[in-house]
Amino acid sequence: MGIVFETSTWSDALWSGHCKASASARQALSVGSGKQPQFREFATDMHAALYLRHEPQRHGQAPEWATHLLAQAHDLAEWKGLRARCERNGFAAGIACETLLQTLLPLLPEAPKPSQRQPRRRGQHDTPEAGQAPGQREATQPASEDASTVRRALRQAMRQATDAVEEAEASTEAMADAMGIQAGTGPSHAETLHDLEQVRQLWALLKDNPTMRHIADMAGRLQRLGQTHKKCQVTPAVGRIKGITVGGDLDRILPAELAGLRSTNRLHRLSTLGTIMGKRALQYEMQGEESETRGPIIVLLDESGSMRGEAEQWSKAVALALLTTATQQRRAWCVCGFADRVMHSSLVNPGEGTPGTLLDALRMRAEGGTDFDPPLREALRVLAQEPDLRKADIMLITDGEAPLSQEVVDEVNRHRKEQSLHVYVIGIGDIRTNALRPIADALYTVAASPERDSAIVAPLITLVA
Repeated sequence: MGIVFETSTWSDALWSGHCKASASARQALSVGSGKQPQFREFATDMHAALYLRHEPQRHGQAPEWATHLLAQAHDLAEWKGLRARCERNGFAAGIACETLLQTLLPLLPEAPKPSQRQPRRRGQHDTPEAGQAPGQREATQPASEDASTVRRALRQAMRQATDAVEEAEASTEAMADAMGIQAGTGPSHAETLHDLEQVRQLWALLKDNPTMRHIADMAGRLQRLGQTHKKCQVTPAVGRIKGITVGGDLDRILPAELAGLRSTNRLHRLSTLGTIMGKRALQYEMQGEESETRGPIIVLLDESGSMRGEAEQWSKAVALALLTTATQQRRAWCVCGFADRVMHSSLVNPGEGTPGTLLDALRMRAEGGTDFDPPLREALRVLAQEPDLRKADIMLITDGEAPLSQEVVDEVNRHRKEQSLHVYVIGIGDIRTNALRPIADALYTVAASPERDSAIVAPLITLVA
């Protein structure tokens, strides 16, 4: 419950959950409480005013410093825009409220210290001063700040809060979608504390790591490109003719059945149309040949010294887009980071992927040279020993050329022939991948711009979709 508004239990629970997940929010509350004992209740008011659709009912008595700050905020155009972003969105409201509180701390007046109180005479009672309501005696107005200074600081705070919400939502969007996590409400989804807790945990992993935030943002764009490409693909042929059956599919109805629609006899045309609409017309029976559902994937990620910088971010973004797609579809995946040897390996069983496992699997350890034999041998070992990955495809992401022994070429090609293994090579930057050509089902070369290489990137994502 706030000190200005009669906040709802649900809004209070959302703010409490945000503070539990955010150390910086707890720090702001601690600092604010040192200046005003009721600052925590004021923070609850601020969150409720951002989150709830309608402003809550006000208390009869409230400290003037709190009502002053809220009134000044509500009068600004920036407040209306920020509130529109946060309304009924617990994640956004928490981020915005935390940012506002941190920025408003300098505007908070100091509460009088107990030692500053005048001693009471015998028989004297505490009575409010003229124009002061009961309960306001300990609060003071921000006398050192005039109205224009407060409004200017509030505008700046709201701009910062809007930027913080946009950054947080953009950074978590791709991975939240992959995990099936939803923040906020929609036509078919109601906000839950469980969803918000997962989103907050994801943001806690990303917010102090600018590189991973950038990678997650790039991966989100790549996923959207892949989804758009998939929707625009032409549906393949339905298959071969197996026989004749009865139905109403215009694409398959025999020409003789359709001939009645061109008759000069009106009754004949109506009879033919009734036969088709009633799905009683003769049509071809087709037997389609659909490929099996996409299976697990093994990502071999080059982490040699040359991958530092832009190549690192681009390769990780491609890998993250591939892995989040597999995670969303509850498929197993494995990531092997390599240089001149296998640096690390992470395996996730079907349905067990989390934001933490995704980010841990993609932490860069760039060092050393490049050798393709160790990671490919590791991939073949995983295929042989891990039941959930026996039908996996291999995605090798690299920025350089390296030797590949004939022994490994022969072993990989044997698996390609006997077990229908697919190997896709993704080259980052202006490189040659001739050494990998003998084992690759397809080779792609991409630069460092999703916009420029959208025509190349989109098919990459649909490889696992």
